[in-house]
Amino acid sequence: MGYIFNIERDIKIKLSQLNNDISTLFLDTIVYIESSIDKYIYQVQYINQLKDLNQKNNDYKLLYDIKTNQLNELNKLLNVDYKQQLNFEKTRGLSYYKFDDFSKVIIDYPVSNEKKIYALLTYDGFSAGIVINKDDLNVAYLNNNIKCNYSVYIGDSNAPGITSGMDKNGLIIIKYVPLWKNIKKGDDIISSGMDNIFPFGIKVGKVEDIKIGDTTQEIYAKPYSDVLGKRDFYIYYSNK
Repeated sequence: MGYIFNIERDIKIKLSQLNNDISTLFLDTIVYIESSIDKYIYQVQYINQLKDLNQKNNDYKLLYDIKTNQLNELNKLLNVDYKQQLNFEKTRGLSYYKFDDFSKVIIDYPVSNEKKIYALLTYDGFSAGIVINKDDLNVAYLNNNIKCNYSVYIGDSNAPGITSGMDKNGLIIIKYVPLWKNIKKGDDIISSGMDNIFPFGIKVGKVEDIKIGDTTQEIYAKPYSDVLGKRDFYIYYSNK
């Protein structure tokens, strides 16, 4: 009898140890899962905070760059009263205007003036294209489109030109550049503001190639931003 009872006691001890091991494993698993969930939620919140902060920084950078360009222009034109109210609104691409043309995008910003052309910028402050009202839709003609035309200055000499879409290599075509203007590869290209579409000084691209014609030069520029596939933009409009 004593032998039997000792066996039963040993069995109880073993079962008790097994039960404790299972309980410990279960509790450890619960704690690990809860910690993982808390860590994931914290990471999501932190990522969202970083996204909001990055968006605010982009907004400030855009305004800073524009104001800096205006100040530089004022330094060149002393005693000139230059006053311009800058108005920017966020907008988003909703769909393509035509499925076989990725260079025209319908945006959600309401363009009220059918005869006015609005400027479109990327979130990092580079030129993206123009916006017009077409068939009661607000259509963005991106830099890739041949009808995306706005005036620019090229290089230190501020050689004037007009954008005219892109070539097959993704370079912005700039036409009607005067022959007597000295332009070299690597020159910066900015918006001139002379067409009342873009404000002065928005970066467009850098000169990549130059073709000399009979009466004008044709410039090919590498854009600062590849706008195809982007959905979020700024739209600019002046008070004039």
